Amino acid sequence: MKHIYTFVFLCVTTFSLAQSLSFSDALARMQGANQKLKGVEKQTQASSYTEKSMRGLYLPQLSINASYAHLSDPLSLSFNEYKTPLQNGLTSLAGAIPAPLQPAFRPLLGRLQPLFAQDWRYEFQKQDIWKLSADLRWVLYAGGKVRVGNKVSKLNSEIAKVESQKTENMLISELAERYFQVQLAQEALRVRQKALETAEQHYGNAQKFEKNGMVAPVETMQAKKAVTDAQREVLACQKDIELAQTALYGVIGEQLPPLTTLSSSLFEVAPLQPVDYYQQQAKENYPLIVQARLKKRLTDQNVKAQRAAFLPDVALIGKKYLWSKNLPITEPDNWVVGVGLQWNLFNGFSDKNRIEQAKAQRESVQLITAQAEKDIQTLVKKQYTEIEKQREQLQSLQKSLEFAQELVRVRNKAFAEGLSSSTDVADANLYLASIEIKCYQALFEMDKVLAQLLETCGLSQEYTNYLSKK
Repeated sequence: MKHIYTFVFLCVTTFSLAQSLSFSDALARMQGANQKLKGVEKQTQASSYTEKSMRGLYLPQLSINASYAHLSDPLSLSFNEYKTPLQNGLTSLAGAIPAPLQPAFRPLLGRLQPLFAQDWRYEFQKQDIWKLSADLRWVLYAGGKVRVGNKVSKLNSEIAKVESQKTENMLISELAERYFQVQLAQEALRVRQKALETAEQHYGNAQKFEKNGMVAPVETMQAKKAVTDAQREVLACQKDIELAQTALYGVIGEQLPPLTTLSSSLFEVAPLQPVDYYQQQAKENYPLIVQARLKKRLTDQNVKAQRAAFLPDVALIGKKYLWSKNLPITEPDNWVVGVGLQWNLFNGFSDKNRIEQAKAQRESVQLITAQAEKDIQTLVKKQYTEIEKQREQLQSLQKSLEFAQELVRVRNKAFAEGLSSSTDVADANLYLASIEIKCYQALFEMDKVLAQLLETCGLSQEYTNYLSKK
C-alpha cells in the first residue's frame, strides 16, 4: 500500500511538470471562455446599438413607398338625369323660335341630337392605381421627448455596462474561491500524505519493537489502525481535489484538462488599508448602488417624458412622386411639402396620473438607494473584519504548529523508550496534521473573503495585485 501512495504522489508531481496554471492565467481564460460572461457582454453590445439607433430620431426620416390598389369599380360622375330635361327644353325652345329663324336653328338642333343618345357619365378615376414616391418626415419639436429618449437609451446602455461588470466581478470572486479551494485540497492532500508516511514509519518501528519484546502487540495494532485511518484521509483528499478542479474549470468555462497544476499558492493577505477606504470605494463603485443611481436618473427622465406629453409635436413632411399611374386627382402628381402639428388637449387625466406615477417611482428608487448605501457599509465592515479575524487565527495557529511539531517529536522519542503508547503517537500526528490544515484553511478564508470584499468595492480587477504582494 505504501508503494501505491508513493506512485500517486509521483503522478501528481509529473502532472505539475506537464502544465501549470496561475490565477492570472485562469482569470484570462475565464474572461475568454465563460459563456455567462459572454452573454452579458452581448447584452451590453445590444444596449449600445440601441443607444446609437435613438440618435437617428434627431435626423430626418426618408423612405421609398410603393403601392398598388385595385378599385371594385372606376370612379365617375353621372349627368344622365339632366339629359332628358335639357333635350325637352331645347325642343320647346325650337318651337318658340320665330319662323324666319327656324332654318338657322334646326340644323344646330340636329347636330345636338346625337349627344342626347350618348351616356352622360364622366369617369375620373380608373380601377388600377400605381404609386411610387419618396417620403420625408423630420420631427422639428416633440416637447423634449426625443431628447429624453436619447438620454434614457444612454442610461440603459450604462446600466448594461454596470451589469456586465457586476457579473465579471462576481465570477472573479467565484474563480478565486474555486481556484484556492483546489489549492486547499492539494495542501490537505500533501499534509495527509505526510501523515501517512509518518504513520507507516511508526508502524514499521512498532513491528520491530514488538519482535524485540519492547512493546505489546496491541501497540502494533494501534499503529496499523493509524495507517488505515491515514490512508482513508488521503483517498478523501484526492476526491476533494477532483471535485474542486471540476468546479474550477466549470467557472472558467473549459473542459477539465488531464494534466494541470495550479502555480498560485494560498497566500496571506497583506495588511489592508483602513476600513473607511473600502467603505468609500463600495459607496462609489458597488454595482447595485451604481445601477440604483442610474435608475434614479432614469426616473428623472421618465418624469420629463410624461410632462412632454402636454406639449405638441411638430414635424416637417414632404413627398415626391417618382412614378405614378392613374393617380387620384386629389393627390399632386409632383411634390408636396408641409408642416404637421399634433397636440393632445385632453385624454382623461392619463398624462397627469402618469406624471404622479413617475414621481412615486423616483422617490422609491431614492429610498432604496439610501438604504443600500447603509447596508453596504455594514457588509464591507463584516468582510474586512473577517479577513483580520483570519489573520489573527493564522498567527495563533503558528504557535500551535510549533507546539504540535514538538509534541510529535517528544511522543516518538517516548515511544522508542517505552514511555508512550501508539495511541499517543497517532494522536500527536493527527493533531499536527489538523493544525497544518487549519493554517491552510485560514489562508483560504482570507483569500476568498478578500475577493468578496473587492467585489463589494467594485475593485475585483485589482485582486491579482494582492497576489503579487504576498
